[in-house]
Amino acid sequence: MGLPKFEYYCPESLAELEGLLNDHKGPAKILAGGTDLLIQMKDRTQSPGVLIDIGNLAALQGIAYIVGKGTEILAGTKIATIEESPVIREKVLALYQSVRLLGSPQIRAMASLGGNICNASPSAETLPILMALDSKLTVAGNGSERSLPIESFFLDYRQVDLKPEEFLKSVFIPEQPGIAGSAYVCRMLRQAMEIDIVNAGVWFLMDPEGKCQEARIALGSVAPIPFRAHEAEAALIGQPLTEDSFQRAAAEAARESSPIDDIRGSAEYRHQMVKVLVTRALNLALKSVKKP
Repeated sequence: MGLPKFEYYCPESLAELEGLLNDHKGPAKILAGGTDLLIQMKDRTQSPGVLIDIGNLAALQGIAYIVGKGTEILAGTKIATIEESPVIREKVLALYQSVRLLGSPQIRAMASLGGNICNASPSAETLPILMALDSKLTVAGNGSERSLPIESFFLDYRQVDLKPEEFLKSVFIPEQPGIAGSAYVCRMLRQAMEIDIVNAGVWFLMDPEGKCQEARIALGSVAPIPFRAHEAEAALIGQPLTEDSFQRAAAEAARESSPIDDIRGSAEYRHQMVKVLVTRALNLALKSVKKP
């Protein structure tokens, strides 16, 4: 099936992008890489009358590390650029662990981080680890900007906190302390080109006694939106970072999940895989801690 008819615009600046979004509220959709949107348009699950192409907009491309503060990734940055970035591998290795599993090399060359976030798929690879890393989003529009935690961006199944005249500008990942551990893991039926059955991103801060001081555990593909497993986090805080405490936190995470049966796996299988993956992710995160 071919694409429905639409008007096409390719802004050359953020000011032009804002103007187009204001002129075409409602029928307009932003096109970054198109790896999700164009498929949805062919399937007629999306029928925007206007496409605004930001795929080559330089003002939305790039990765910058700010010493002592963290890493900023502009929303139009391609997934392949993130995968290949030495900054990402050095400063936020767990994000690299997620993007290298997203689609194929061809898809990663086209898809953008902002598109992966705004598409708001419950199984999107980057969302759990960005949540676990306490990422902040900057949303722009009408000449102003607002910042919000990524976990509050997702309102419902494929619904995000983005007004018709707004666009996602950037993602900021705070500086990661040396005694913090983080990791991303997922379960797929195949090793490539597969939608995750379950995925998980974890982060914790170790205290001087080797116990968990803070924790964030985020899950995808086991609820309508990716979410923080707060009870699992609470079960880990104050505990020694051991296999037993990891398994107890993982069991809590499974209880907080509400998966469905579908072609990739049953709800019961997903519940069991949450236990496996959260335990595995916490063990990987422990190995990543740079002990003094």
